[in-house]
Amino acid sequence: AASLLRLGGAVALRRASSSSSASVLRRFGAAPMLRRFGGAVAARRAASSAPSLTSLLPPAVAARLRDAPPEPEMVFCNRALRMDRVKAIGFDYDYTLASYTSDLNELIYDKAKEHLTERSNYPPIETSYDKTFAVRGLLFDRRHGFLVKLTYARAVSGDAAFLGRRRLGEDELRRAYGEALHLDPDYVTAHCSRFNDIFSLSEACLLADVVQLAVDRGIAFDATALAEDVAQAVTWVHINGELHDAVKAAPARFIHPILGFADSLAAARRSGKKLFILTNSPLSALDTGMRYLLGDDWRDAFDLVVASSRKPTFFSRDQPFRAVHAEGFTKWARAEFRDVEKRRPLLGGSLAELTRITGWEGREVLYVGDHVHADLREPRRRGWATCAIVRELETEIAVAATEEYEHLHERSSEADDLLKRCQALGAGSETLDALEAEREALRVRQRRLFNESFGSVFRHRADATAYAAASHHLGEARSVLADSCGVGLPASPSLDC
Repeated sequence: AASLLRLGGAVALRRASSSSSASVLRRFGAAPMLRRFGGAVAARRAASSAPSLTSLLPPAVAARLRDAPPEPEMVFCNRALRMDRVKAIGFDYDYTLASYTSDLNELIYDKAKEHLTERSNYPPIETSYDKTFAVRGLLFDRRHGFLVKLTYARAVSGDAAFLGRRRLGEDELRRAYGEALHLDPDYVTAHCSRFNDIFSLSEACLLADVVQLAVDRGIAFDATALAEDVAQAVTWVHINGELHDAVKAAPARFIHPILGFADSLAAARRSGKKLFILTNSPLSALDTGMRYLLGDDWRDAFDLVVASSRKPTFFSRDQPFRAVHAEGFTKWARAEFRDVEKRRPLLGGSLAELTRITGWEGREVLYVGDHVHADLREPRRRGWATCAIVRELETEIAVAATEEYEHLHERSSEADDLLKRCQALGAGSETLDALEAEREALRVRQRRLFNESFGSVFRHRADATAYAAASHHLGEARSVLADSCGVGLPASPSLDC
């Protein structure tokens, strides 16, 4: 009885309300637990009889709430944020204001593949970009050639590690990393490449395909050399101008429109907020995308535009801005407040200089972006409030709401409960092994509903991933951000504050 209470206390609390479960618990001497549980139930029932909080609302608002459909896209708030104290809202551009289609990553993959074969003398690479393969937050181990997902404790996820396109077994991983499958922080820094933004998914996929090419052809390879070659090829694609030319020629193919974008920005400005863009993209690329999203007069929607900012060093260096004149040339002198007044785009610069010419500082600024380090961690270290665009949340919340996922979750919980109870009752190892194998099979099926190769971006088994932990944003927040100024945000992206 004591073992049952220790191992299955949570199960007992969940099941104690049913008569059959209650009789089982009484048989094992769990009456004190039932009494405690009954007290909690009584307290909840008393609270539920209190007047509804909707009675505090004006009748018109309460009526609108009753008639409104459930909102599928939400703003999750993990910290209290007083929007009435926010003076300025800033936006990153790539994968924040501009949400790219998978065609862009496919183009990056193809152009980088061409670079490897034509300029680095690689053999023909016959593969194509697979948008279903990689997820954000992966690491490439340059010592072993493995593409892996880590938990927040830097343990390799046992069924989410690949050599090329072959899933590695746990025995192979233990030979590489030891029984705990743990990577020391110094090892990660010295030997691992990170893929933390959506642009990097094409690089992760190409790197895995190149490793697989070497394995299939029996070519000896140094994983570090392959990683450097692929990274250089991808960098070349980003800087040689072909990517920008392709987007400029067909923006509708590469950029998702944002419904209600102009209205949302206008509402923010009516509430007294200053709006600005701070991006690493060159002004030409920014102009192409924003003309598609907002029209030729898109700059009128913002009080300040900063391009080529070179985040994250933007937040730590002390460097002046240079202003772009209306005629298109870049001024030689450092930018001053009159350039901001005339709505001239700024280039380069630094946080110190931005504070000097605008007066915005600390949590008076809310910055919205997608990159864990450049857009979230560094601005927050400097005192800004931050809001993360996490597009995978839309997909993963939708998956978790499916009947298949819920069925697998219920079956997995049932197997977990049975396993604990059978352990406590001294069942034989054959029974326990069968239950454990069934539970693991169910959990694997659950994980692969998110992504067949690597599972969820945010979780592995019961642990948060290293990506989720690094962002300091991606917990199980459920509170919807209440905007005290009535400012709406675009309905297209998922946001997590």
